[in-house]
Amino acid sequence: MNFHKLILFLLVLSLLAACAPAAPAAVPQTSAPTLPDGQRWMTHFKTDLLPFWDRPEALGNPVGKFPTKRCNDGTLYDANANPCPEIGENGWLALDLEYTVSRSRQTYAYGVAFHLTGDPRYLEYAKAGVDYLRQNAFDRKNGGTYALWNGMEQAWQPGPLHRNPQELAYSLLGISFYYYLTRDPEVLPDLLAVKDFIFEKYYNPNLNALQWMQASDGSETNPLDKRLVAQLDNLNAYMVLVTPLLPEPEQSAWKADMVKLANLMIDEFYSEQDGLFFLTVNDPSQKSLKNAGTDFGHSIKAMWMIYHVGRIADVPDLVFFAQTNGPRILEKAYLTENGSWANGYEAGGNLIKDKDWWIYNELNQFTMEMSLSDPSLARYLPQTTDYYFRYFVDHEHGEVWTTIENATNQPKPDALPKAWPWKNAYHTFEHALLGYITAQQLNSQPVTLYYAFQEKPAESAIQPYFLRGDLSKLETEQKDGLTVYRVEFRNIR
Repeated sequence: MNFHKLILFLLVLSLLAACAPAAPAAVPQTSAPTLPDGQRWMTHFKTDLLPFWDRPEALGNPVGKFPTKRCNDGTLYDANANPCPEIGENGWLALDLEYTVSRSRQTYAYGVAFHLTGDPRYLEYAKAGVDYLRQNAFDRKNGGTYALWNGMEQAWQPGPLHRNPQELAYSLLGISFYYYLTRDPEVLPDLLAVKDFIFEKYYNPNLNALQWMQASDGSETNPLDKRLVAQLDNLNAYMVLVTPLLPEPEQSAWKADMVKLANLMIDEFYSEQDGLFFLTVNDPSQKSLKNAGTDFGHSIKAMWMIYHVGRIADVPDLVFFAQTNGPRILEKAYLTENGSWANGYEAGGNLIKDKDWWIYNELNQFTMEMSLSDPSLARYLPQTTDYYFRYFVDHEHGEVWTTIENATNQPKPDALPKAWPWKNAYHTFEHALLGYITAQQLNSQPVTLYYAFQEKPAESAIQPYFLRGDLSKLETEQKDGLTVYRVEFRNIR
């Protein structure tokens, strides 16, 4: 190479280096972490997560009446015989209350277990959860669903005016995933009815949002509260998954409502200055880090859902918004000191470095999926997944801890247990599902998932969860009287 060519070559290298995205600082490790492949995610799912939920104590009596809480070793809480401190010392958690959200999340989890393994037993558990919810938690008189069973009063509660759109949305999570797996026409009317109930009863044009309750319940909670989760979790729990599967005219109507929710989340809850979504915005001052804290989990989940709404409804501006602003949240959340994600900000802007499981999962999931179209974002994943596998997983009894302290990398001593009303298998199982799908694609390997369609849909309607892929192989086999569809995808995007 002559001198002039050498100078030109070095100049090109310098320009490429200047244009490349800045990589995060190296994380101290005993050995450098690598990007997990699909087999690593399957091992995590089968050995770290599934055993905690695949045991008699988890299944309920009858099966499908899943218990809301369990001790950290997986056993059932009993105030006399087994008063484990992680439950017994949390007075509200020890009460005889069983939550619809928790049971719906566990129903979802068994659906994921079938989706990844093809074992019909897990679909039976999911169906048992669906049946229990439909027979008990749906308010057939007033519409919608109940939030909880109060064992002390032997009653489903609360009354119809005091329910909220977030809990209503999550009551559909397990049923929606079961519908995705089976296309069972029997459950579709309930999905449609509860969705219509939410939008008819809670959307308030004066707020440009779904309000929190229909009427005051006598507490300090304002029924007109404008909360991000009331909007976001309707997208997250069922609409993004189910909308592409619906017939017309329901599909077009749901698309329009999804776009409405995506736009109002940006208009009402997003701060361009801070680059984050805020949780309760009843006046403009609550949409600023100067006056209110917020977490990275809801912010990145909002970006993720907006991205999918844009793709499903063909609204490029929404896709662009999430692709542009989502990675900026990752930059704020990433801790170079140990290769992990932080939780969020306190009011005033102080970073909260301790980490809750679901926030960590959401940040990883967005990063995984966005890495399919922007490979530079995959630079975070070796560190953040290695940290997760090392410190979040309970390597003795399975599942993951609720909160990890950043200073010690150990479970927070006074944290809630591994199974409580708002921590079930949902987030960890979704994390493993997305981890497997995206890792296979990032490693140029096919993705294999299992379905149990009652009637085979058009192949274009068979997609890998929230993502898209090219169906490269479809096989059926009979397992315990069930027709199981083994589907192989490539080109996940």
